[in-house]
Amino acid sequence: MKHPGWRVPYAVFTFMLCALWLVPVAQAEATFGTLINKAGRQRMLTQRIVLNYVQIGLGVFPERSREQLAQDVSLFYGQLAELKAAAPSPGIVEALDSVERQWEVFQETATGRVSRAGARQLLFWNDDLLFASNKVVQLLQDLSGEPFSLLVNISGRQRMLSQRMAKFYMLREWEIDTITTRDEMERARNEFTDGLAILQDDPETTEAIRMELNSVATQWAWFENALNLIDEDSFRLIVAESSQAILQNMENVTALYEQHSVR
Repeated sequence: MKHPGWRVPYAVFTFMLCALWLVPVAQAEATFGTLINKAGRQRMLTQRIVLNYVQIGLGVFPERSREQLAQDVSLFYGQLAELKAAAPSPGIVEALDSVERQWEVFQETATGRVSRAGARQLLFWNDDLLFASNKVVQLLQDLSGEPFSLLVNISGRQRMLSQRMAKFYMLREWEIDTITTRDEMERARNEFTDGLAILQDDPETTEAIRMELNSVATQWAWFENALNLIDEDSFRLIVAESSQAILQNMENVTALYEQHSVR
């Protein structure tokens, strides 16, 4: 089962993500587009942290997943501090304080011994942290009033949805599966499809961004198919790698929307 268009060496993928993520604070304070991108990345990390935790438990790229989990936790801490330092309104400061309170409890389990009980606990807290993180993004978008802010938000949300779907897949593989998680998986699929269509059809989307989105659409067809494959270690590896590829590509797209938000 091959798909030559999406495989990216892990070292290259890590380098590209680090280049996008490690933005100086001075730049983060410059535009709403940058703040929305960063806050949206926090939203994504709430899902990616659980995904990597569960992948460790399943033995899916265990060393890589441990490394990514540690990096994600560190990145969440760092970006939270940067967002608090750059928060442009008291309401956003309050929303970030709420994220911080929930994060303190969440990260204790995320950085502890990996177990099914720990995964269930993370799942229990996960949506509250996601909701709190999403509120920060929405407040920034509302305050900005810039047309491209909505597109930065939607594009960044696609990153989160890619990790959320992979998270639910891995939870199912680890026998942590309920009707609710299956419903949420289906909802995330639909939201990703709808979000991609919105970005492709928006008149503000440039030709360069549209080309990137066409690549995402191809990867999404492969990833969505992979989500239906169960009960084999090789299928888990496909889902892990294809979710990384989608994440990488949506990082690129979101960065392009962020750049256009300052023009």
